[in-house]
Amino acid sequence: MAVPSAPPLPGAVFSVAEARALGLPPSRLRRKEFAAAGYGLRIVRGRERSLADQLRALAPEAGHTVASHVTAALLWGMWLPLHLDTAPLHLTRPLRYSQPRRRGVVGHNAALQQGDVVRSNGLLVTSPVFTWTDLACVLSCDDLVAVGDSLLRRQDAPPRGGSLPWPDPLCQPAEIQEVVERRTGIRGRATAVAAWGLLRAGVDSAPESHLRLLIHHAALPEPEVNQWITGPDGRVISRPDLQYRRLRIALEYEGEHHLLDPAQWHRDIERDDRLRQLGWVVLRFTKQHLRPENAPATAEKVRTALLARGWQPGWPT
Repeated sequence: MAVPSAPPLPGAVFSVAEARALGLPPSRLRRKEFAAAGYGLRIVRGRERSLADQLRALAPEAGHTVASHVTAALLWGMWLPLHLDTAPLHLTRPLRYSQPRRRGVVGHNAALQQGDVVRSNGLLVTSPVFTWTDLACVLSCDDLVAVGDSLLRRQDAPPRGGSLPWPDPLCQPAEIQEVVERRTGIRGRATAVAAWGLLRAGVDSAPESHLRLLIHHAALPEPEVNQWITGPDGRVISRPDLQYRRLRIALEYEGEHHLLDPAQWHRDIERDDRLRQLGWVVLRFTKQHLRPENAPATAEKVRTALLARGWQPGWPT
């Protein structure tokens, strides 16, 4: 006689209620293969747990608790500062419900409208735009701009990361404006308003955003973002991170992967050589150029190139 198989587990992290609904007996939940993860929660020992795994038991699609703030930003793959990767879980409920209260969780209430919450991959998550406005109370204006740029990436951008399989762009500029104008009473709204005016579509990475902002803070003209350059025969030559097209100045941010991948490094060199053959100046930058102590020299590097090409302060490019 065949022995009936044990019911499958809900996941690496699950609630006792989920387990009972699947038919797991209380005796099994007391085994050493599980450990308590707070009131009414269990984790499977030895199994890797993603952020989404942790949240499915706390913010399931069927409930009223929503992953929000930094937690939602990580799920969406937004470009957060690195120190926020280990932030506690943030959960939000509509105003008519009590705040989530659980060890390791920061609870919130918010006036959530239908479009402010997304159901995806078994989770309830605040929308990309609502999440962005929530972050205005914990991020500097420059960091908030970088996060906002990550919402407006082009369709063919490199993989964004995160746990939610939504295509780029995650929203449109008009959607951001609508939520900023609606959420008048939130903490950090002045930061959100200032950052909104500095967002640009088509940026590939946070360092590119910070390089553009460094140029902005130095009162230099704003470069174009990720626009194609073609040769005299119409062939596509390059799409620099930033550029001054009329002055033929291209600015490229070189992430560490460019230096560690020999094939990528070779392509970068060939690309820049083709631009130089067309009369372009190519300026290259790394994360060291973006450090606060190096920002003045970085801005001067751009200023020198502009002046060498005939630009004068106050002139458009």
